[in-house]
Amino acid sequence: MEEHSIVESVLDNLPVAVFAKDATDGFRFILWNKKQEEVTTIRASKALGKADHDLFSQDSADYFRSVDEAVIKRGKLMKVPEEIIETKNGREVHLRTVKIPVHDKETGRLLVVGISEDITEQVKSLEQLERLNRHLVATNKELQETQMQLIQAEKLESIGRLAAGVAHEVKNPLALLLLGVDYLSEGIDPDDPNIATILKQMRDAVDRADRIVRGLVDFSSQRSLSREATRLSLIIEEVLLLVKHELTRSNTQVTVEIEKDLPFVYLDMSKFEQVLINLIINAVHAMSKVENRRIKIKARSESLDEVIKNEGARKREVFRTGDQVVILEIIDNGCGIAAGDAGRLFDPFFTTKATGLGTGLGLSVARRIVELHGGELTLRNRSLNRGAIARLILPTKLETGKVTPPINSSKEIDIPKEKLSP
Repeated sequence: MEEHSIVESVLDNLPVAVFAKDATDGFRFILWNKKQEEVTTIRASKALGKADHDLFSQDSADYFRSVDEAVIKRGKLMKVPEEIIETKNGREVHLRTVKIPVHDKETGRLLVVGISEDITEQVKSLEQLERLNRHLVATNKELQETQMQLIQAEKLESIGRLAAGVAHEVKNPLALLLLGVDYLSEGIDPDDPNIATILKQMRDAVDRADRIVRGLVDFSSQRSLSREATRLSLIIEEVLLLVKHELTRSNTQVTVEIEKDLPFVYLDMSKFEQVLINLIINAVHAMSKVENRRIKIKARSESLDEVIKNEGARKREVFRTGDQVVILEIIDNGCGIAAGDAGRLFDPFFTTKATGLGTGLGLSVARRIVELHGGELTLRNRSLNRGAIARLILPTKLETGKVTPPINSSKEIDIPKEKLSP
């Protein structure tokens, strides 16, 4: 009697629901502990001696009976899929249950013993977490769309700044075409040695105008980020073509040095052009009080270890050890960065330019575009000379880790001074 009292006390203090049914007597309950009372809201005095059909709905009772019969048939422990029972007060309780067949040698009865864990709070927490996750995904998507709209808005401002220059650049080949048409309209002599030259000049003029217009159209297009293996030299050439008028007007000399066999980089050409245009125009504005204005654009490849050594451990958050990266630098000899402005350069709407020359979004948007490409943009003063350096660190692989092949060209792009002078 004392042993029975001890067992009963232990069972009633367990944090899990425990019950037992007599399979030889219609699966009637012979054990029902305190936790089972709490879970089902049914007192043991009302449950003992009763079957599932006496206590639960028809559907629930049929399901419980089918599981019990399966346990007896299999003759071993059985994990039951998550169960949901509805209590008398309308509360849904989620249970994780295991059932075990037990043979009572003293009485010869075959029992089904069940142990149920109440996982209702866990399920609710999981559901809440899923709701929060869905909300977070939706909010993140909305944020990305807003960022893309902001990028596009800044791009449209850049287009406004470039429009006059592009119009000027297109006007030159159109004038050449008009001269050719005037010459040919006077009559065509098959023996005229100038005709082949004129036709070639006209064809080159059409190609140049088409390239300029197509470049502006591609740049102005709005689309989601689409990264492809790209030659960095190609983007630089396209950008210099778009900003040529600005460089010529400001009498800025540009040289470009690209390392031989520079790896491809995965870029969205239109969006990355926006970054370079912004950085070059910023450099031009920073040199407004300088007589001999010079911009140098350099690109080289480095290992991650060298980058960490030079730039600090912050790169570990962006890249992985052993990654190969491409370093692109835009160096000017302008006024440099004031000490008080260094920490605010990438803040939205912060600008040191005069009213009407910028919104203060350019660098903020540029950094975000670079980050979307898995890279990093920094600005700092030159250590020995006057001016500033905009440094972009770009990955040479996508998230899959596949390294792109090198560019088999050692050609250095140099923009001659006479081509950029008034």
